[in-house]
Amino acid sequence: VFEKKPFLQRVVKTYKRVKKDSALLLSACSHLLYNEELMASLAESGFDAMLTDPFLPCGPIVALRLALPVVFFLNSLPCGLDFQGTLCPSPPSYVPRVLSLNSDHMTFLQRVKNMLILVSEGFLCNVVYSPY
Repeated sequence: VFEKKPFLQRVVKTYKRVKKDSALLLSACSHLLYNEELMASLAESGFDAMLTDPFLPCGPIVALRLALPVVFFLNSLPCGLDFQGTLCPSPPSYVPRVLSLNSDHMTFLQRVKNMLILVSEGFLCNVVYSPY
């Protein structure tokens, strides 16, 4: 966190870390889904619904396999899917991105930062979710 490395070097390092972490999570999800004994046990348990966090797609995939309705417990979906799904506008010129720490009264540089975060979110979401 406290390293003073060039911006591009930090971006590459973050990209590699995200790619590695997402591969680990995908592997865990695959092992869960292909564990026939565990999946059969879950299917026989007679659950009415599945509570899951939509940030990682493994929960909804397991729910789909078990034919269970899904209840999400997060205030927003990853990658702006909640805005796309509801067709709710979220212009980065005055709606701050979640991790930007900006308020709705932004300076020009804060708006530029907000836009860069928006663009990088799309790229990172593609890296994380495309394997699923």
